[in-house]
Amino acid sequence: MSVQTGTSPPAGPASQRLVDRARHRVGHVLREPNPIWIRELKQAARLARTPIILLVLAVLMALLVAAIGGIAAKEIAPAKTGVILFQVFFSLAYFVVALVGPAVAANSIASEREGRTWEAVLLTGIPPGEIARGKFLAAYTAISMYVVMLAPVGALPFLFGGITAMEVVIAFLFLFLIALLSVAFGLAISSKMGSLRAAILVTLLLAFPLSIGLFSAGGSGLSYAAHLAWPEVPEGPPIWLPIAYQRAPLGLDYVLFLILLPIAAVGMPAWFLYQVTVANLTSESDDRSSGLKTWFAVCAPVTTAAVAVPAFSVDASDRLPAIVAGVCAALSFLIFCVFLFAGEPIGPSRRVEVHWARSRASRLRRFFGPGVMRSAYLLLAVGVPAIAALWVVGHRLSLGAPVPTPQIQAQQVQHVAVYALAVYVFLVGLGAFLRARIASPLVARALLLTLLFTIAVGPWIVAAIAGLVAELDTSESALLVAAPSPFYAFVMLSRADQGDAGSVIAAGYTAAAGWVAVGLGLLSAARARCAAVVAQREAAFAETDALLAREDEAALAAEQAAPPHAATPEHAEPGSAAGTAA
Repeated sequence: MSVQTGTSPPAGPASQRLVDRARHRVGHVLREPNPIWIRELKQAARLARTPIILLVLAVLMALLVAAIGGIAAKEIAPAKTGVILFQVFFSLAYFVVALVGPAVAANSIASEREGRTWEAVLLTGIPPGEIARGKFLAAYTAISMYVVMLAPVGALPFLFGGITAMEVVIAFLFLFLIALLSVAFGLAISSKMGSLRAAILVTLLLAFPLSIGLFSAGGSGLSYAAHLAWPEVPEGPPIWLPIAYQRAPLGLDYVLFLILLPIAAVGMPAWFLYQVTVANLTSESDDRSSGLKTWFAVCAPVTTAAVAVPAFSVDASDRLPAIVAGVCAALSFLIFCVFLFAGEPIGPSRRVEVHWARSRASRLRRFFGPGVMRSAYLLLAVGVPAIAALWVVGHRLSLGAPVPTPQIQAQQVQHVAVYALAVYVFLVGLGAFLRARIASPLVARALLLTLLFTIAVGPWIVAAIAGLVAELDTSESALLVAAPSPFYAFVMLSRADQGDAGSVIAAGYTAAAGWVAVGLGLLSAARARCAAVVAQREAAFAETDALLAREDEAALAAEQAAPPHAATPEHAEPGSAAGTAA
């Protein structure tokens, strides 16, 4: 029985099967919805301006679409008018969702902190994950109402023709998915900020370029690639994905590019933003690392597989650029994760260690816990096989490609992969070393970014100066000076098919070996530093425990040595001899 409510807690699932456990969890959510979500919905229901804003937005969008349709229908066929209205409406709806969603989400956690109500939320004892889900559901419900209000207007292009009803439905489904990402992004920013104004300002400043960049690259940019894969899909229009689902023929490319890759493109960022929000809401003495490390361990292989897929679907002449682009994309993702884990603590706090001991945590769970060296080992254990796998796949595809020189193409893939692997090992060691020596995660990341920029650009500046001084701007000796730069891998790639490029290739491999050696050295130094800090902390804890134990022993000895107090008449119990005499 519950002490406060007098009700019994819900019983667990009668069966341990996966289906029964899932059914029990769904039933539990329906019976007891998220309390934060319910509270936010009740607060939003009291606002009179919400239906007015939704009505005004729907009316303005309807007038705009009707005006464009009326002007275009005078000179263009109705079918083409429907296509134009479809592109205009969903382009505007995309920006509404991409900009309003983060702004609504940024108002959730930051407003609690600014209004001094965040402490009351924490005192309820609700876990950070539950709070994050409640805030997300509240903001997602609000932005979903915008999409629902725009649904009647979005059906107007279907009336003109040129667009099927299923394409309109699919476009609205993607609006809901974009709303999911935009809300998760705003919530992650809001969870880090302490001021409402700062949260909204930072969110909008980041949302504007990101939304425009994704609209340009994922819209018009990818439409040309989609047209090459499926000629039925028009090239140029930004809203091409709903059309591709209807007009592209069902096959392996359809499953890979229209089902699996969109799921990964939405699921991975959403999961990451959720884990960032939970980490920001968790106390520094708790485990803030396990969720992000689990995300990395799962998403790194998924990213590797995703960037390797285009190499299987392009022509043999375009296979080398696809493989090199995949290696660069995977390296960029891994470098981002190096910066992400550069904010790890030196080791787990004592509270986390006690929790591990009480719950009998396994070695794998402890490995995914807080710690600089744990993060470095995880980065190496996941990132190195990922780049190696791309190397093997690219090597096999190059040797099997019907090109004039498959051996040279395989060597080019090897040059890029080996240099990417060396740079990654160096950055992992450098990130661990900087975090072990610097107390502030922000300073450690800033130094890591500065050093990365220096080693990437600095050698080319020195090479340019050396070439100008020697008046040999295009000489091979001037290029050798730039060998330590990661971009030197592209020089090795371009010179691999030349018979006299031995010195260029040798310089690149020498620099790669040097980066690996330096990275492993920095990793060893970081390990020694972390071990010294942890040993010093354990010694301080042991000394504190010894002092507390001595104080407890002294108090116990004093209590035992004190004489027993005689009972006085006023303290005597009623029924005793002293009480009767009184």
